[in-house]
Amino acid sequence: MVAPTRRDILRTTLPLAVIAGVSLGLTPAPNEWGLLAYPGLAFLLFAVAPPGYLPSVRNGFIAGFVFSFLVNAVALYWMVGLLEAFGGFPTVAAIPTAGLLFAAQALPMAVACAFAAALAQRRFPVWAVLPPLLTLFSDLAPTLFPWRLMHSQTGFPIWLQLAEIGGQPLLDLCLTYAAMGLGQALVHRDRRAAIIGVVALALPLAYGAYRIEEVRAERLVAPTLRIGVVQPNVSIQEKNNRDSAPARLASLQELTRDLESSGADLVVWPETAYPYLLPRSWTRDSPGRWAILNRGAKGPLLVGTVTRDPDAGRYNSVVAVEADGTFTATADKVELLAFGEYVPLWDYLIPIQEYFPRGMTPGDAPKVIEIAGARVGVLNCYEDVLAEYAILVGRDDPDVLVNVTNDAWFGHTTEPFGHEAQSRLRSIETRRDLVRAVNTGVSSHTSATGESLLQTQTFIRDAFIAEVRVLSEVTPWVRFGNWPRALLYGALLGLALAAQRRDLWARPR
Repeated sequence: MVAPTRRDILRTTLPLAVIAGVSLGLTPAPNEWGLLAYPGLAFLLFAVAPPGYLPSVRNGFIAGFVFSFLVNAVALYWMVGLLEAFGGFPTVAAIPTAGLLFAAQALPMAVACAFAAALAQRRFPVWAVLPPLLTLFSDLAPTLFPWRLMHSQTGFPIWLQLAEIGGQPLLDLCLTYAAMGLGQALVHRDRRAAIIGVVALALPLAYGAYRIEEVRAERLVAPTLRIGVVQPNVSIQEKNNRDSAPARLASLQELTRDLESSGADLVVWPETAYPYLLPRSWTRDSPGRWAILNRGAKGPLLVGTVTRDPDAGRYNSVVAVEADGTFTATADKVELLAFGEYVPLWDYLIPIQEYFPRGMTPGDAPKVIEIAGARVGVLNCYEDVLAEYAILVGRDDPDVLVNVTNDAWFGHTTEPFGHEAQSRLRSIETRRDLVRAVNTGVSSHTSATGESLLQTQTFIRDAFIAEVRVLSEVTPWVRFGNWPRALLYGALLGLALAAQRRDLWARPR
């Protein structure tokens, strides 16, 4: 075998990495072409370690970077439009900014692949060391919008059930070992790789087949809570038009009245749906045109709104409104969205402060709201795709998870569908039903099994009642947190020490 030259990289590594990246990039919802992930990850393996060539750190880095950049560019193509609509970027700035974001999110994968190639030079099989490295670096990498390899499998709820034990890292490991182990076995007739690949493929399926039926049975006998969801379908232009506020509030109230008359125990309005700033000093509903409970809407409600404190600024909040008009609790968004809700390093970037406001104030901690006889765990906007944030909510023993979101910024793109698909994992990890109220859709009800029970279409005015089942189980993922990360740290340290020891023994004495 020979080390790959620059020409070899262009002829072998780059095409394989491109195929791998595009394959994974096409898998998210609404496509949910999860089977593409298996050949795609096998192509990544052979891009990092092309058959017939010696492993090369440079080759591994290039393969990992191209692969991950393309996954981001294909799956998150809508980032350009988001920067324009949400961040106020002109197109000439939005395109390179999105490219820089994709490149930054690709670097951890590139380092993981380079590390695997370095270990291969010490005679460690790439197919064996690359899966844990990809998993660990994915887990540690800071991302604006999280996207992991296992998100390619959201269309297969039975496969996702292991998330209640080890979350996304455990599923990443199973997916990558299945794809790379079987790919290695097919190309190199490697029996060990075949065994690992088959086990990694069968384990999630066997566990999922057992657990999904068990949780379905538990839901059948669990107490029921009827949650009404309002999807008002307000465009960004209309939302920014103050003159439309009375009509928007009237629409919310009329939809609420209809849901309550159909038997809803609680009604949820989407993120920032209430069209006026709500002073944080208020303890009850205001009379007159600002009233929340009006036009037949009786409450109780969970209302997405912007609250304001004269000293602390504005918060993206969910306010609990009881039937007598009192405000009993407020849950503030903790994880703010960069560039839209706050500008990173704003305090230090003095030249830009006159052009960009500081943004919103983050909440102090996750909040579970007691309302309608239930404990509701609130996930605001993209907090429902942040697995470790949901752990904190889950530890406060909610009866149900509720997400309020406004995805109108993304227009007619795949983002609302990908957002909803990723959120289903929170149901499995916590074993709680999840109800999503989204301004322009996708609003949904996801079972504690991770199965989608109801979804709305996007950009239509809609409303529905979710028959939520209340479960009380505490999963290992919620109880122990991200324990796979600690094991992967240990594995990485062990690999580094073993590689160093092999290097010492290989030196001439």
